[in-house]
Amino acid sequence: MEQQEDFFAPPPKSSLQSSFLNFLQVRKRQIKDKNVKCIVQEEIRQSDKYKESLRQKFLDKAKSYIGVPYAKRYHEPGTKAYESALFLDCCALVRQAMDDLKDDFGFRIGRWNQAYQYDVLGEEIPFENMRPGDLIFYSATYYDTKKRRQIHDMVHVEIFIGGETGEQSLGARWFKGFAQIFDSYKFVSTNYYDIKFHYKSIDLWLQGICKSQCNDHLWGDDRKYNWLTYNSIFAEENENDVEISTETNDTTPGKEKKEDVNEVQEISELSIDGF
Repeated sequence: MEQQEDFFAPPPKSSLQSSFLNFLQVRKRQIKDKNVKCIVQEEIRQSDKYKESLRQKFLDKAKSYIGVPYAKRYHEPGTKAYESALFLDCCALVRQAMDDLKDDFGFRIGRWNQAYQYDVLGEEIPFENMRPGDLIFYSATYYDTKKRRQIHDMVHVEIFIGGETGEQSLGARWFKGFAQIFDSYKFVSTNYYDIKFHYKSIDLWLQGICKSQCNDHLWGDDRKYNWLTYNSIFAEENENDVEISTETNDTTPGKEKKEDVNEVQEISELSIDGF
């Protein structure tokens, strides 16, 4: 049985040298991303059976992060949540589950926020066609008029489950909360209003396709490092290099509200929400 990772284990103290080594590892991973390929044959990969299995695998992987706190800065020093080694906001939860399965999907999803994730999926679908693992995107207007607008006004994303209520979702919703399963994807926020729901299937990702479907926002590729030579400090040393995650930089809004949290989760890397 696979041992559950302790997300609340305190991270080791970092020195200037260790910080630089972490930086090297992140860059090495990014360089390696351009060579990510699906681990199964293409004909198997495009079969309905494989894609259904991968859909469930994605959902199960996302659920494995239940209990991870949203962000360090919203918790009191000395608390278990504050000392967590892992933090996940809404889009980072989706990104982390995808990143864990990059070899199954055949690509690594980009580092950008929910607006990017919205753009690299297909056309919106009716709610009635949503299946577990599909994504629910939220567009809205910030109450704070000084807050910079998101692309498409996309402020949040959650993973659709359905479940007993037919509206269950999995997400990192509250600043002071954790990744968890909610009885309904619908909620009221104190940070934004006029919420509109946008439903998207992950079928394109299941087909191994991850590129912008929006002509107005092509989302550049920051993973092109073809100028590297073997002697570069960013070059891969071996296949067993440790991949380092960085703390989320997310400012995606969520309502600061106390919740009865039974199941929670979070994880993050290279998050650039709130740009």
